[in-house]
Amino acid sequence: MACRCRYLKQILTKCCFCYSLRFGVLLFGCIFLTWFLYITIGTGFMMECIFPNEYQKSLFPAPAALKATMVFSFFGIIASALLCMGVHNNNEMLFIPFLGFVPIWIIVHIFALTVYTFNTVIIVLTVITMFILLYAWFVVWSYYIELLFAYDDELETGYV
Repeated sequence: MACRCRYLKQILTKCCFCYSLRFGVLLFGCIFLTWFLYITIGTGFMMECIFPNEYQKSLFPAPAALKATMVFSFFGIIASALLCMGVHNNNEMLFIPFLGFVPIWIIVHIFALTVYTFNTVIIVLTVITMFILLYAWFVVWSYYIELLFAYDDELETGYV
């Protein structure tokens, strides 16, 4: 297993409420895929039906907030789908987009908390979302490390 000192340390050995890291990563991939699909479709509906003239008015806060949400959610769909395919195929390289985008999403959430004026419920939901993203990153990272070094223990030593 990849928990030896000569390799990068795994942070978790299993996902909370899961039997294995593989199932936990697949579960997170499916949850985030559904979540980002919902956000993208909902944001598109809001841009088209609820706020159709948003980009024709000069409003503060930024009128491009819905468009930015839609773009980040679109990249979330791609990263989550690659995560699900990576778990299915045991291909750790397909985890990299998700591992790269999660810190960006957390920074965007922090930026949104500092820029916009929200009520208490939205602030609590944003903080909970950041913690879920952080936990998902730890679970995916642990399985990534497990897959990365899965076959090193089976190799015979002495061969170059």
